[in-house]
Amino acid sequence: MIYGTRSHTLRNPQAVAWTILLASFVTFCLLMALGTAGAYWFLFQSRVEMTIRLTVSKGRIDLTLPDGSPASAARQDFPEANATVQVDSVSQGYLTFEDNYSKQLIATVFLMQGSSLTIERAARPRFEWSAAPYTIRLRNAIGRFWIDLPSDVAREIVLELESEAGTARFSEAGNFRLHSGSQQIDLHVDDGSATLQAPSGELRTVNAGEIGTLLREPLGSGTLLVRTTPFERLNADFGARHDISTNPALPFGWACTSRANRPNEPQGSFGRNLFEQQVVLTMQRLGQGLDHAETSCQYTFSEDDSILLTIPRRSLSAYDSLHIRARVRIRSQDVTTCGIQGSECPVMIQLDYLGENNAPESPQVWRHGFYTLRPPTDENPTICDTCLQEHEKINPDTWYIYDSGDLFKLLAGARKPESILRLRVYASGHAYESIIANLHVIGGRRAQ
Repeated sequence: MIYGTRSHTLRNPQAVAWTILLASFVTFCLLMALGTAGAYWFLFQSRVEMTIRLTVSKGRIDLTLPDGSPASAARQDFPEANATVQVDSVSQGYLTFEDNYSKQLIATVFLMQGSSLTIERAARPRFEWSAAPYTIRLRNAIGRFWIDLPSDVAREIVLELESEAGTARFSEAGNFRLHSGSQQIDLHVDDGSATLQAPSGELRTVNAGEIGTLLREPLGSGTLLVRTTPFERLNADFGARHDISTNPALPFGWACTSRANRPNEPQGSFGRNLFEQQVVLTMQRLGQGLDHAETSCQYTFSEDDSILLTIPRRSLSAYDSLHIRARVRIRSQDVTTCGIQGSECPVMIQLDYLGENNAPESPQVWRHGFYTLRPPTDENPTICDTCLQEHEKINPDTWYIYDSGDLFKLLAGARKPESILRLRVYASGHAYESIIANLHVIGGRRAQ
């Protein structure tokens, strides 16, 4: 049997052709649109991770890696995104975020004692021509943090610290202090401005000299309050950065000296300069086989009505708290600990003040020291005979933020300061190199 073939004839071949043509055209347009969108995203929106560096200022810092495994850092580490950083009650450290291309410092976040956070992401645009900002997101932030954003970054920065209570957002150069918990956030703006965002989405801007408070409410929203800070800086800082290249002198009120025990040995040096985008005071004396020397800078307090006094002073009657804060960095020292009497620290801070019934010619003294070098066999004292607290052992060539606590509580009774005379910072030893920044005496004003 022979079977023939059956032919098929399209009823409307022209319609089928047009359908195929239109489908092909639509597919082509979709592919072109997707390709264009993909190219635009890659060229202008895609991101690469920034370098994240964890520096340990004091003690040891624990890490939880993205896979959940534990780790620890004693000096420096490079945590990845989704790592958690935990600081115990006696340690301190800081995260720095660096542009991979320019190597420029973009932001610094100090983690104070007892703080923790999770690094969600730190990224920059893939290409320089993109207008997208640097983006740093830190979540589960619990504890106290100091945040620095430098002023000479050309690209916009968006830094967010998030907790259950809400989010603190930083996009302007400045210095900030944040106390973040599950129920409340307190944001102190020393310079610049920042924003608090409640879980409901409400925003409030906090400017320089203000404190912003975000209170979490039971239903998940929040109450935002902004008020003027009651804290006042009582001494001059080390000056602004705009004139540092032409004016190395410290601001009015400061005076510096350096002296060596042996006249044939080099004196120490001191100076105001720019270090890691901050105006700092540097004190140094370098060399081998040297005898004792001391480099010192002193600020003299005064009020309008005390300038004519033989010994000027500043009354503390308007304040109910008194703190001394500083950023300290010791690059080198050769005398171990602080010497055989606990008095040769590479950084020492001293406050001369008058308490109850003190004569100006015989002031009381509060002092505190910092050091990095203490070998295991060293037996030098860790406190001086006129100090109330042990000196601070910090890691070499790292920043350490110091806060004295309330001196009105530490110096009780007849030792409580009623007026202050001088603030002195000095380096003592044989050879040393030390850097001080943000050295402030802070008075907390009484409630009106």
